Amino acid sequence: MAWTIAKDSGAVSFTHWLGDQADGDVMGKMGTPDGALPVSDGHVMAENNEPVRFEIFPGQSKFLYDDLFFHLPTMILVIGGDGEILNCNKSALNTLGYAEDELAGRHGLSILSEASQVKLRTEIYPKFFETGYFGNVEVKLMKKGGQPVNVLMSAIGYKNAQGRVERSIAVMSDMSEQTRTQDALKQSEQRFRNSFEAAAHGMAILTVDGRLSAVNSAMIEILGRKELDLLSKSFMDIVHSEDVAKVHDVVSKIRNGDGGGGHAELRYLASDDKHVHALTSISPVRDSKGKVDQFILQMVDITSRQKAEEHLRQAQKMEAVGQLTGGIAHDFNNLLTVVIGNLQLVEGALEGNDKALKRAREAIEAATKGSELTKQLLAFARRQSLAPQELKPNELIKEMSGILQRSVGEAVELRIDLMDGEPIIKADPTQLETSILNLAINARDAMKESGGGRLTIETSKQYLDSDYAAEHEEVEPGDYIMIAVSDTGEGIPKHLLHKVFQPFFTTKEVGKGTGLGLSMVFGFIKQSGGHMKVYSEEGRGTSFKMYLPLRAMEGEAETSGAKKKAKAKDKKTQILVVEDQDNVRDVAVDFLESFGYETLQASNAIEALQLLQDNKDIELLFTDVVMPGGMNGFDLSQAAAQIRPDLKVIHASGYPKGAMVHQEEPRLRDNLISKPYQRDELKKIVEQTLKGKGEFSKKS
Repeated sequence: MAWTIAKDSGAVSFTHWLGDQADGDVMGKMGTPDGALPVSDGHVMAENNEPVRFEIFPGQSKFLYDDLFFHLPTMILVIGGDGEILNCNKSALNTLGYAEDELAGRHGLSILSEASQVKLRTEIYPKFFETGYFGNVEVKLMKKGGQPVNVLMSAIGYKNAQGRVERSIAVMSDMSEQTRTQDALKQSEQRFRNSFEAAAHGMAILTVDGRLSAVNSAMIEILGRKELDLLSKSFMDIVHSEDVAKVHDVVSKIRNGDGGGGHAELRYLASDDKHVHALTSISPVRDSKGKVDQFILQMVDITSRQKAEEHLRQAQKMEAVGQLTGGIAHDFNNLLTVVIGNLQLVEGALEGNDKALKRAREAIEAATKGSELTKQLLAFARRQSLAPQELKPNELIKEMSGILQRSVGEAVELRIDLMDGEPIIKADPTQLETSILNLAINARDAMKESGGGRLTIETSKQYLDSDYAAEHEEVEPGDYIMIAVSDTGEGIPKHLLHKVFQPFFTTKEVGKGTGLGLSMVFGFIKQSGGHMKVYSEEGRGTSFKMYLPLRAMEGEAETSGAKKKAKAKDKKTQILVVEDQDNVRDVAVDFLESFGYETLQASNAIEALQLLQDNKDIELLFTDVVMPGGMNGFDLSQAAAQIRPDLKVIHASGYPKGAMVHQEEPRLRDNLISKPYQRDELKKIVEQTLKGKGEFSKKS
């Protein structure tokens, strides 16, 4: 609808114009003081076919109209049929900065920007001259000083008898403040978007019903998932099922609280079934009525801290158990000393009484076995008496080969794989022999159900760096000699691995073991300044690794002069690194690139095969053995051979490189390197493999 102001002598009146369709209650006729009037072509008509005029201020002077016109806060211009400005009000003068005589007589288009002039001429005027009206058109006026001002313009035209617009009234609202508000809002949104994307911690925007509507790059990286994958899910879909209740508690407190946010430590479901621990805050965003409109989520990855804390808790637990065990063993040993001593005295007085003498000797034998158990407990508690000396572990293991083979039996194939050179360590040789023999017997027992298997005992030089030491409290960074005892038995379930070194824990049947063997080995290695690690794959076998500090080397195979003569590798040699754990893959890539190689990366076998098809220059495949997705490293190397028969391969495994579990794999025809590997070791095996001199290759 539009109201057209008109001036009559002695009064102000207006005409009520209806649009193309009148409202239902006025269609056909409209009530007036004089009765019902017909509606024709959308206009209320009198009997003389003239528009009906209603007096607003009856009996008032036209000066009242002039006063209203001039002081209305909205800009008003009266424009003649030739486009010249005939009149304007105070608001228009103040906004544009003109005096009244400066603005009157100017063409209406002259106070518009060039773009707005074109817009009116081409888009607005053709319809305006036909209909006599346009409304809410955004245009830009130019002030007297040349500054632009955005306005929302509407206009109504008055036609003469020939149907031409001979006068029009333009009404304009200043949009400057609204424009500034919109610009400020856009800037604020852009600043938030920039901060959102640049944040080092994960961020997401959640809808009221908990869907992920936006995620930043950090969150994508932390979870290792694709953006589209995350945006297709509810927040609850990526939270560990056991932590969903925590989220509900936080959201409930937000909805029922005073508008503040909530915090919780949550576990998230990352790629490849991994869990990410993160400190999470959830904050509400409310609308003008105070109702929650959406949520802002922030997460800080604390997975590495959780692992470090778990290692510390485990170390503290083992230390506490060790102290308790040592105290009990010490006191019990004193009691056994008294018992055995008195039994021996009684034994001497029982000569001639064979029955009593037999019982006394059985008691002495049992007490003596109890004393041996206390020695094992003291070993775990690191309180046993040691006689450390410099020794050569390679020689010690060679000398043990006969007793080792007899101990494990003929059904077990024994392989001894010793490193080049002659390392020297400092340890108690008797305790080291006992530890190796203990581990070998455990390995034999683990392989009994399958009727035998392969036992590998090997040595190698390893460097444990500061990052590794940070995760294992007892480790000092430096060079170590690793003595590994590996079997091809049934393996140890993952959930039991952290318990294997605890006293009296055993996976054997009741009566088959004391549960002190591994505890004794663990205590001896710790007391000798070393470190112990276990690696196992269910159904494939187990490897126990003993790390003892390296004191010196005799007969170093590679001299410094030989190292200087080593040829630099071609920087254009391409290596494909396949590893499902991001941090492990990053280490391998950084090492290889520091050697001068170019690298491509894949997180699983499918990605690797695609890269091999697309990149013909890849010369070496460096792949982990155990990977998710249905294809392990051996499957991958076999499939890769169909695409690239000349491709060289290195397999990486948590097993020592001499362990039979992987060496016996029929598809293994290339080098095997053991995790954790040191920089020089990786460099050496890569160079040898590229030259076709695989140190650990299995010949077909």
